[in-house]
Amino acid sequence: MSSLRDAFDALRPEELWRSERIKWRLFGEGVLPAWVADMDFPVAPPIQETLRALIERNDLGYHHVPLSPLLRETLVDRMATRFDWHVEPRRVFGLVNVVQGLDASVLVHSRPGEGVILQTPIYPPFLAAVTKSGRRIDESPLVPGPTRHEIDFDQLRATIRPDTRVFLFCNPHNPSGRVFERTELEALGELAIEHDLILVSDEIHSDLTYPGHTHIPMASLGPEIAERTVTLTSATKAFNLAGLPCAFAIFGGDRAQQPFRELPPHLLGHCGILGNAATIQAWTQGQPWLDEVLAYLLENRDRMVEFFAKRLPDVRVLAPEATYLAWLDCRALELGSDPFEFFLEHARVALSRGGDFGTPGEGFARLNFATSSAILAEILERMAVALEGRDRSK
Repeated sequence: MSSLRDAFDALRPEELWRSERIKWRLFGEGVLPAWVADMDFPVAPPIQETLRALIERNDLGYHHVPLSPLLRETLVDRMATRFDWHVEPRRVFGLVNVVQGLDASVLVHSRPGEGVILQTPIYPPFLAAVTKSGRRIDESPLVPGPTRHEIDFDQLRATIRPDTRVFLFCNPHNPSGRVFERTELEALGELAIEHDLILVSDEIHSDLTYPGHTHIPMASLGPEIAERTVTLTSATKAFNLAGLPCAFAIFGGDRAQQPFRELPPHLLGHCGILGNAATIQAWTQGQPWLDEVLAYLLENRDRMVEFFAKRLPDVRVLAPEATYLAWLDCRALELGSDPFEFFLEHARVALSRGGDFGTPGEGFARLNFATSSAILAEILERMAVALEGRDRSK
């Protein structure tokens, strides 16, 4: 057994409750958190060593603004080697976080009252990017199939109006865990071309794809699709660096990029010296760590799916093809529109509220399984015991 696996297995709630992470502090001691998309695993050793060296020599001053040449080069190399996607360096724009890219893309590529397509259920900041800017949500829900969520292309086509301007796309998808296939992506690209839409593709989970599935960047499909595509990405999700924000917008052409050039140069911030160093180490030295994390997550995913099938068959969960997030259909449990409340009160487990992901999320909850196998087992056991106790009391 590797030392990394030993470290993953050694995680203890008693220590995590004392951390500064909002994941573990929000609900207090005694509650096992499985909500926000933040892994509990120790950061990759090369990243730790680099950050430690910077702090020990008090090297925390100003850094390259808006983006260091080495970081830009590292991103270009990573996209080429990992995804066979060849990014033009001049098309890379620095952000503090991916959510900024969602907000900014909606603001610069549409006007108040115009439409933005969302595939619900969807990560809540997608919804906020539209509603808080006064745009209209053009909703196209994903359809749960036998083993995965599917795109209803007929419904999607019917959703598009003459003043629909932007398609906010999430691949791999949060919360369903879908990894969309080439034929699906090409069909979406054709729709975007036909209706003159800007495609904003959040690909922050791209490194968290399980065997049997391949992440394909939307902008890699060809120049005509790339020209209208803004790709948002970061190392923070896969390498557990949420506290060191550093993200990127990658433009496929002038059509998508020009409005960003017209923004005030410091409006969206930039990556600081620690985030810069951490991201470079993640993408150049962190792959062995990520490989072990993915193997561990895959085991957790499969144990979780098996647990629900055997102990809680009324909870329907489709095995995610990527991410460490499971989308739990709890409607058959008759817990009302918000299962979060039941599991928090009776199981002392904090999930993510399904309703926050849009109307199709009512009766659902999202579970984060990026923790030790022992903590995950306790989370699942608490949920089962709470439901079994409810059933006995009926």
